[in-house]
Amino acid sequence: MNKEITSSTKLTGIFGSPVSHSLSPVMHNNWFQKNNPDYVYLAFDVSPKDLQSAVQSLKVLNIAGVNVTVPHKVNIMKYLDFIDKDAQKIGSVNTIVNKNGKLYGSNTDWQGFAEDLKQKKVDLKNKNIFVVGAGGAAKAVLYALDMLKVKKIFLTSRTLKNAEEISKKYKRISCIDINKIPQDFLCGVDCLINCSTCGMKKEDKFPFEIKKFNKNIIFYDIIYNKNTPFKKFALKNKIKFFSGEGMLVCQGAVSFEKWTGIFPDTKNTFSLIKKFMR
Repeated sequence: MNKEITSSTKLTGIFGSPVSHSLSPVMHNNWFQKNNPDYVYLAFDVSPKDLQSAVQSLKVLNIAGVNVTVPHKVNIMKYLDFIDKDAQKIGSVNTIVNKNGKLYGSNTDWQGFAEDLKQKKVDLKNKNIFVVGAGGAAKAVLYALDMLKVKKIFLTSRTLKNAEEISKKYKRISCIDINKIPQDFLCGVDCLINCSTCGMKKEDKFPFEIKKFNKNIIFYDIIYNKNTPFKKFALKNKIKFFSGEGMLVCQGAVSFEKWTGIFPDTKNTFSLIKKFMR
């Protein structure tokens, strides 16, 4: 990045743990350079015990805004001054804007997910969807799926009660115990979406056993820059597979606009970040 940082440069970044794999700094700093706002974007590894202090630092250091990723998207909400309607309904925040010392939370994940599907020409209307995970990212994806009018959503999580709590918001959702998934369950599923952290660690395994599946099923893993168990399963079984870099770019563009008032041209962003993917 050939950009001069001065005393008036505004700081943005991402809060999460881990964040060493994140391509958000590459993407946003490229957009800052191309669009000329005097900003810089950094990654901050924030442990859960330090989250409140990190949020307070946004005000103390006059940081312009941050993205929020695993595991903070839900817990961070209690430390913000304002949360928009979509984020309130979703129950998670992934973007914070600091306006005159007040912190405004929103969720651009659901928009990024929906836009990425549109760009990939994936139409999930009236389809059966299986979502793995019940954290902050899953909440945004479920909100988008409801807006897209899918037929049915099956939701599972390592902690079943978390899935059951989310399901109360949507008529389309049925919960299923991750330890009791039939081996032919995917035969009736059009799209599996991994919103869990399964795949963030090298030792992670596919979370249930599947022996039969719909030959036209699509796998979408919101994790990117990792060779996840879902990706391995899809490649081994010749299943159409998408990873989360498209969602990353599309949600990031909305965040960028919230901070700068500029919607970036994302045309070359995908090729840029692929250079940094493992």
